[in-house]
Amino acid sequence: MSDSSLPVVVVGAGLAGLSAARTLIDAGIDVRVLESSTTVGGRVQTDEINGYRFDRGFQLINSRYPELVALGIIDQLDFRPAPRAVDIALDGSVVRLGDPRKYFLSALRPQSGTLKEKFSFLRYLLSSSAHGANVEAELLAAGCNNLYLRVLKPFLTGVYLAQPSRVDSVSGREIIKSFISGSPGLPARGAGALSQLLAQDIGVVETDTQVNLISGLELSTSKGEMQARAIIVATDQTTAAQLLEIEEVGESVSCTTWFHSTPETLECDSTLRVDGLARGPIVNSIAISKLLPSSAPAGRILFSSTSLGHASESEVRRHLALMWGTDTANWELVAKYDIKNALPLFRPGRSHAQSLQVRPGVWRAGDYLSAASQNGALASGRLAALELINSL
Repeated sequence: MSDSSLPVVVVGAGLAGLSAARTLIDAGIDVRVLESSTTVGGRVQTDEINGYRFDRGFQLINSRYPELVALGIIDQLDFRPAPRAVDIALDGSVVRLGDPRKYFLSALRPQSGTLKEKFSFLRYLLSSSAHGANVEAELLAAGCNNLYLRVLKPFLTGVYLAQPSRVDSVSGREIIKSFISGSPGLPARGAGALSQLLAQDIGVVETDTQVNLISGLELSTSKGEMQARAIIVATDQTTAAQLLEIEEVGESVSCTTWFHSTPETLECDSTLRVDGLARGPIVNSIAISKLLPSSAPAGRILFSSTSLGHASESEVRRHLALMWGTDTANWELVAKYDIKNALPLFRPGRSHAQSLQVRPGVWRAGDYLSAASQNGALASGRLAALELINSL
């Protein structure tokens, strides 16, 4: 039986760990949060460098995610909604497709797909997915055709950080629906403001503390040994597998985010842009300073662009020139983030964990156990904490 005088230890201060810690604290349980890096938030952090603010990888926050709605914190974030639309770069033109309630005429433009294909997509949203299928196969079978190839495939590749043919249809559809019904955007000071706000009610997070070994309810860390009443391991899945001696590790996907700065001469807004012709390594690009003015110095535009796989800077510049219809030779590369294990990959047929408990007194939490999204990370942390509370 665990010693009730000991704290529950949460390993990891990303969204899952912060969510778990908040849930435990709300239940009146003493908690210690250990984080190996010097800051909280995991991937959801914002770096301030030379007058710029860089999120660690391009990401939007859906203010209507159920976990965020339940926390009731969006109003504290100075949240800036993003346009509910996407710009599709084609050969010499750009076509906008967006929420028909605001961009009604965009639905009539044949370059992004026929009306029949768009109605087919609506029928797809109202149907159910077959277990073991993939997102691409279902959208093509639904009759989306050019709408899929020119819009949905490039957009979803940027969402999943993988080709939709590699993504399980059930979990993939959930993410698609969350974008359709959601309200994406970012805090004015960047995505990291969400992590900072979540950490405020926790108290002290013990940063720069590496956990090297977990044996029973004892932890060996870079700052000494400690005992716990119970443990939640809320790290990435590879680290969790090492600490908990789990042999099977799910697949993760990586990406690179490029930040370029230019004088404010190009006419553009904050609509996300994808390449409908897949002419290079970039899966999406956005003039992020048009959404968050404080992310760049006055008189500059900051572009955030995401690539998959290996890509040279010259390849990236060439592709951005095609997507934005301008010469990018003089765009200044001000930051580059190579993000390993950016998201878990839910392959077709992969099932979600039924329980987050690994062994007596020890639980896991992370988006790889629920859904490849911020909501998935927050939900898994909360559910792991609730399972732990029930066990006590």
